[in-house]
Amino acid sequence: MDTKLKKESLIVFSDIAMLDVKALLKIHSSPFIVMKNHLEILGILDEGFFLKQLDSVGQNQEIMVYLNTSFVVLENLDKLSEEDKGTYDFVIQHSENQYRCYPIHEVREMMLKKKMKSLLSLNESLHEELEVTRKKVKELTQILHSSYDEIFVTDANGNTLFVSEACKKLTGLPPEAFINKNIKELVEKGLIVNSVTLKTMKTKAIHSAEQTYPHGLTVFSTAKPIFDEEGNLYRIVSNSRDITELVEMKSELNRVNLRNQRARHENSHAKRTVSFNDFITNSDKMIKVLELAEKVAPMDSSIFIHGETGVGKGVLARVIHDLSSRKDKKFIQVNCGAIPSALIESELFGYESGAFTGANKHGKQGLVESADGGTLFLDEIGEMPLDIQVKILHLVQDRTFMKVGGTKEKKVNIRIISATNKDLKQMIKNNQFREDLYYRLHVVPMEIPQLRERKEDILLLTDYFLKKFNEKYGQSITIDDHAKLILQLQDYPGNVRELENIIEQIVVTARKPIVTIEDLPSNLTYKDAALVNLTGIIPLKKAIEETEKQLLSQALSTYKSTRKMAKVLEVSQTTVMRKLGKYQIIYHDEK
Repeated sequence: MDTKLKKESLIVFSDIAMLDVKALLKIHSSPFIVMKNHLEILGILDEGFFLKQLDSVGQNQEIMVYLNTSFVVLENLDKLSEEDKGTYDFVIQHSENQYRCYPIHEVREMMLKKKMKSLLSLNESLHEELEVTRKKVKELTQILHSSYDEIFVTDANGNTLFVSEACKKLTGLPPEAFINKNIKELVEKGLIVNSVTLKTMKTKAIHSAEQTYPHGLTVFSTAKPIFDEEGNLYRIVSNSRDITELVEMKSELNRVNLRNQRARHENSHAKRTVSFNDFITNSDKMIKVLELAEKVAPMDSSIFIHGETGVGKGVLARVIHDLSSRKDKKFIQVNCGAIPSALIESELFGYESGAFTGANKHGKQGLVESADGGTLFLDEIGEMPLDIQVKILHLVQDRTFMKVGGTKEKKVNIRIISATNKDLKQMIKNNQFREDLYYRLHVVPMEIPQLRERKEDILLLTDYFLKKFNEKYGQSITIDDHAKLILQLQDYPGNVRELENIIEQIVVTARKPIVTIEDLPSNLTYKDAALVNLTGIIPLKKAIEETEKQLLSQALSTYKSTRKMAKVLEVSQTTVMRKLGKYQIIYHDEK
């Protein structure tokens, strides 16, 4: 019963009689709360219970017999326990002298409806919150997918959870190609190179690196770790930006700088001089070599440099590295002829722990692995033993190798440059070098001419090395023109390296600030050929002309032909004939 019971709905025991009860039940709906002087609740007057008792005990004047005393008094129906529901027939709700009487089954229904209403309200609230969350997730996903940069998210174990749609333009593959894949699997398949996510998994620190994809795009990636409240690695978020245009701009800037350097050294009376790092020349032959190096440097194809010992093969290899996109990575130079054959495999590829007696117990990283991401320069490749050539072939073909004592191949991202002073084709005929390896390495052949074939570089290199060693040893030594002429006449079987050693020797042993012919090392030829016999101080221009005149006379006496003279002096035949006429030197060309 849902009606609030007021004072007139309460029956005072002292006023009630059997007749009153019957009349009351006929007029009003039950139940009634029966109280004694409004202080003590005696029971519940309920029509059903009253009639049942009336049949059982008759018209007994003791009204208490007809009252149902199975009730409980509560201020809040919500406090009704499950035990109370099974014990009492009625619940009396009391609050500020107001009373309500409820049959227990009605209370159950009321509480069930209230609970259902609460659940419905909660469900509606949860549904609204879920809808708001769904909209926020959708909005956040749209924002992430609209990013120009690729966003790549993995869990702590490297399992891919999310990849933004920008991956399509970077890798050519949709996000589905990466989702639910482990980063290690993606690296093994070659879909990701130089993974920063793997590095962050190992170190739990931020890592950045350049990555070059097979189709030519270069990206700059940064991986950042995310930790949970307990400090454990929870997620790894990496961001990758396309920097292909930036790399191309840098390469173009290098090319522009190279062209500017050439232009600054050009004039109408002298050949152009080109310099890059330690590479300096004004020889047309060498400039062509450098231009080829500039062209092929941005590509990752194998390069083979031919040339005699000391011509600068290592310097050219370094120039190619510095002009490439790998210039910020390592340049590892390996002199194949300087490493004992018994050690060359372990030096190149490293070894696992316990691979052989005396091995480091922690194993060792090889030179190939050290060059990962950069350039591996195999100098004097002709000295490589045949059994190691097989492993080098495998490295060149697949960019994979296996450590000594290892069982699993490792993959590296390297550019390979090789060099030799030997005739590899003859070695192939003699079964000393593998033909298949030769062609794998010989994709872009480059030939550095000997120094004696580019005598115009001798004076240029002399000045360069003179400045270098003056700075190194704190000297201010100069070499006069006559001594320089003697230096220019040498054949230099040791090429640039021999010239460098001679200049260093001159700077270290010089007894006076200006080095003359008499101060040059005794092993130089033409030392005693007195080209100019000076009796006093004369103008420098005249001294040079006298030297040039005597040099032409000596060359004519030796070679008897202006054509041969021009070849030795490295000028045109016309120039030789003009200068012979200038100095009135009579000549008859041999037929």
